[in-house]
Amino acid sequence: MSQTKLWWYLHVPQLLLDEQLSLQSKAQQQQPQVLCTSDGQHRRQVVQANRAAVAGGVRLGMAEVTASTLLPDLQQRDYNEARETQVLRRLAQWLHQDIAQIALYPPQGLLLAVHDLQRMYGGYAGVQRQLQRRLRGISVQYVVAAGYSPLVARILAQSGKNVLSTEKAALQQALGQVPITQSLLPPHQQQQLQDVGIEQLGPLLALPVAELGARFGRSMLSYMAQLKGELLPPQQWYRPPLRFRERLDLLTEVASWQQLLFPLRRLLQQLEAFLQVRQLSVTELALIAHHRDKRQTFVRVAFALPLWRQRDMLQLVQLQLERQQLKTPALELSLRAEDFSAREAQHGSWLPAQQDAHAQRNEQRQLQALVGKLQARLGEQAVQQAQLAQDWRPERAQYWQASAVDEQPTATGANLPRPLWLLPEAEPINVSDWQLQWGPERLQSGWWDGQSMVRDYFIALDRWQRQGWIYRACVNEQSASNEQWYLHGWYS
Repeated sequence: MSQTKLWWYLHVPQLLLDEQLSLQSKAQQQQPQVLCTSDGQHRRQVVQANRAAVAGGVRLGMAEVTASTLLPDLQQRDYNEARETQVLRRLAQWLHQDIAQIALYPPQGLLLAVHDLQRMYGGYAGVQRQLQRRLRGISVQYVVAAGYSPLVARILAQSGKNVLSTEKAALQQALGQVPITQSLLPPHQQQQLQDVGIEQLGPLLALPVAELGARFGRSMLSYMAQLKGELLPPQQWYRPPLRFRERLDLLTEVASWQQLLFPLRRLLQQLEAFLQVRQLSVTELALIAHHRDKRQTFVRVAFALPLWRQRDMLQLVQLQLERQQLKTPALELSLRAEDFSAREAQHGSWLPAQQDAHAQRNEQRQLQALVGKLQARLGEQAVQQAQLAQDWRPERAQYWQASAVDEQPTATGANLPRPLWLLPEAEPINVSDWQLQWGPERLQSGWWDGQSMVRDYFIALDRWQRQGWIYRACVNEQSASNEQWYLHGWYS
């Protein structure tokens, strides 16, 4: 079996119900619940049931009326195949973090090509442990079976056999015990085989293929070839979407954003898987609450630095939602993300220069994280940062805008000494009380907006040895004597 391509089939028999249960509290999960569908003759029957319903006597295929009679407090909801297929796609995206080749068999199955993963995860047992670890994160009931062909793995899994052997003989033995009713053959062929006394796949495999082909046609020949591993039909592999758009049914109306945090955690978990596969980060999300009257409530959530972990995103989203209110109860919740950035690798170095650069990047990320928390709690416009303006006039050389720590301001000119403390308005001084240290620096600007100025700036010490930034206001460039002097800022 070591040279034979190995397949696993993951069967999730009540995927939609498991998804709905995962959005409920533990007390709600203990209530008997079923999903029902019509058989085409106006007779509704149970197709999925939780443990509490099964413990109360409810069985799959049971009439809805009978189930309600057994359990008067039974919760009944409609089964929706299209919605279950959406959940299956989310499951494929979740597993795509570990397994590249996944084929969808809607609405309840995934085919996994795992033969080439053994080297990555340390052997066949390592692949099993990785799959089980990943599935524990989403709490779904499943059956997984191996096969030397996709059809064999699918038949074993859908018949409820957890067989993960690598030995072809063991798989064939388990396959031979599968009833014909679970063979995935068309119903009319199942009936024909039963009419001649074939009730399991074992006797079918023992029959000559030529005789089966003569009686049942080319479709049976193809089926038998797949059943014996002689034919492997091409698969359409799952490809994750380029944009993230997921939507959850809340089952009941929710009146506040705080109550939506639990389902939101599930959506952010899916987003983390989406980003992890691509090694991307995101700086902006869109939350949409869908209401009964088809209206929507839109909330934009922006981060000060790129994030990809669910726990980091949830913390900031929760802070931002504390300032939001739902005017109308919501029935569904959507999460969208479209703008992504490549994730930067973080690593240390033994070289001192690179260590300093690494430390600076860490400090920058910490500052970005702090700004992100403040913006989430107070609002983006409440956290502002000084930015340099392209203007030589000191009182107009900066402006304030919503903080964006990752964007550093650009200097307006030469690296000249400027005071850290600029006075709101320049104060007249007596220059005889100051000792000039450096200067002059001529600043002449503002002619284009009617606020022109001509000043000679100096760095000087006052009688208390404080270092200030003073200037002499000039009427024109030729006349610089007998002009008034001003203090404009302090260095220390």
